[in-house]
Amino acid sequence: MAYRHLSHLLLFVLTLGLAAPSLADTLDKIRRTGTLTIGWVGGNPPFGIATDGAPEGYTLDICRQIATDLQTRLGLPALKIAYRETTWDTRFTALDANQTDMDCSASTITRERLARYAFSPAFYVTGTRLLTRKADKIRAIDDLANQPIALIRNTTGEKLVREYDAAASLGLVPVYVADAEAGLAAVRDGKARAFALDDIILYSQISAAANGPTLFEVVGPFLSIEPYGIMMRKNDAPFAAAVSDALASLLPTPKMPALYARWFDTATLKVPLNRLTKETFTTPNREPAFP
Repeated sequence: MAYRHLSHLLLFVLTLGLAAPSLADTLDKIRRTGTLTIGWVGGNPPFGIATDGAPEGYTLDICRQIATDLQTRLGLPALKIAYRETTWDTRFTALDANQTDMDCSASTITRERLARYAFSPAFYVTGTRLLTRKADKIRAIDDLANQPIALIRNTTGEKLVREYDAAASLGLVPVYVADAEAGLAAVRDGKARAFALDDIILYSQISAAANGPTLFEVVGPFLSIEPYGIMMRKNDAPFAAAVSDALASLLPTPKMPALYARWFDTATLKVPLNRLTKETFTTPNREPAFP
């Protein structure tokens, strides 16, 4: 009887051993299927924007450049890109369930996430600030004691606000929203006095809103320094290395300032290339967010 249980156990272990590599071998899957599946978050200009065709945005342009590099590295005659739209929450579960190969949204590299996921070098650096109505004359998070604040679950903005609130005993009242557009709407409609998120996304929402620059502003010091990277499964080192090498080769080239200008220097959005982002172009790195 003991031998039968042992044989069943050995068979189970061997089956796991054979199955695990196939779940993690994204490069092999791409070779077999000729398809790279990209996860992206919509409603997030200039990083992810829905269109009638393929989604557009700064991160998506970068990921398409990476796809071209992967096609060459793998010697494929063609490489199809499949786009799977996720939310700020489901971008993680989509990777975990092998529904996407890499997350091409605006994911901050954090120490906690590095323990669970692999990241490429950073391609943009921002920080959490507050979107408010100009008429409310809010200057910093300390002006929001006992007031409602809009947050998106599983973002670094949520984490930072909760930690700051606990330390300063402000009594903030979280109002959870689905995305950045909903966060601005919550402030506009008086459901929240402020909305906390990465400042570039806040600026983008203000630019896109009717009378946005007249009604809203981004205020307060940075609550964090947040580098964005391409997020991938941690148990797939060859794929993560291939993506990271492709991006590291792209960052120091003239293509990156051109891509940046395409999305950040437009008729509706003027965000100069900041020093920290410029440094990631010249010296690719994956330093995690601070604090």
